[in-house]
Amino acid sequence: MNDITQKYGYVKKQIPDPQVKDAADQFWTAADLLRAQPPGSGVLLPEIINSVLALELYLKSVSSYSIIKDLEDYGNGVRGGVVTAQPEKSTHKLSQLYDTADDWVRTELESEYSTSTLYQNGKTLRDLLLRHDNVFVAVRYVYEDSDPLRSLNIAELHQLAQLMKGVVETLARKTTILK
Repeated sequence: MNDITQKYGYVKKQIPDPQVKDAADQFWTAADLLRAQPPGSGVLLPEIINSVLALELYLKSVSSYSIIKDLEDYGNGVRGGVVTAQPEKSTHKLSQLYDTADDWVRTELESEYSTSTLYQNGKTLRDLLLRHDNVFVAVRYVYEDSDPLRSLNIAELHQLAQLMKGVVETLARKTTILK
């Protein structure tokens, strides 16, 4: 764990974090709507970016902290401030986000992956995420260099985001108040 408890007056880890999961769900819904459009609709890049962003946020939802910024005492035992979420690691690399998840979460993710159509013999979910580590950045700058996207399996990316969504939705909720 990082030094987050030193920086904020209130820190809670909730798996999955509801704020981050809600954002992931919204990007997933957008990706799904875009994916349903007919070929040639001109929405391929937004579909890719929404799929990979949903995937990233589902991973962050299992390793983020709920914090209260600017915690104030309002009197009579009432304290409050701006509630926000902070990920364990600020990165777009999916494999690194996977690494920050608790062991029990990674076990659940690997278990679901091993019975999915995405499973490849001898490969872990982390291996698959590693293959997609640079998609978020590459798709945003596709006009500069489209080479990284030439080998992208868009259907696989969408299935991967769908797998992550399904696992996060079924995880046993766990809440730990750290400060």
